[in-house]
Amino acid sequence: MPARLTGSPQRQSTSRRRFSAQQVIPAHLTPPPTSPLGLVGYSGPGPDLWLCSCHGGAGTSTLAALVPRSVNAGRYWPVPTSDGQAQVLLVARSHASGLCAAQAATHQWAAGALPNVRLLGLVVIADAPGKRPKPLNELLRLISGGVPKLWELPWIEALRLGIPPNQVRLPPAYLRLIRDLDHELTEEQNA
Repeated sequence: MPARLTGSPQRQSTSRRRFSAQQVIPAHLTPPPTSPLGLVGYSGPGPDLWLCSCHGGAGTSTLAALVPRSVNAGRYWPVPTSDGQAQVLLVARSHASGLCAAQAATHQWAAGALPNVRLLGLVVIADAPGKRPKPLNELLRLISGGVPKLWELPWIEALRLGIPPNQVRLPPAYLRLIRDLDHELTEEQNA
């Protein structure tokens, strides 16, 4: 908050100046942070899990083919028009622009602009084979502090070559994601 000087500088010595803070814009009136994800309302029962792409090419359509009970929401936050709650998983690639898009989406969610959205976490899919550069690891570590859970998935060359996801031998990280989500969704339904 900007500080403003109270009193007249001519009448006060520098050592006697008092500062007071004045609210510029009340927090409840500030617009929510923007992200590359738009909002789309839906009515009626939705799927158990929405996969939201933080940017184009994130991999949500591939994950939707692998994760049971999920639907690709594209680059939108699904917002139920009724009192229900949408279970959402954000998806991004591990390159700089993908991580920045994920960061913007998590800021939008954390701002409270999506009260009927329950964010389960963020899935970051490797954008290339091999080790991720240190600056991207640091950015991902920063972003991971703002989401309930983070899953990091490795590169799968077979998917790049066009082999259907259901015909690919999945690395353990993918199987762990599927198991974790199934457990989370089952617990939510039983609650």
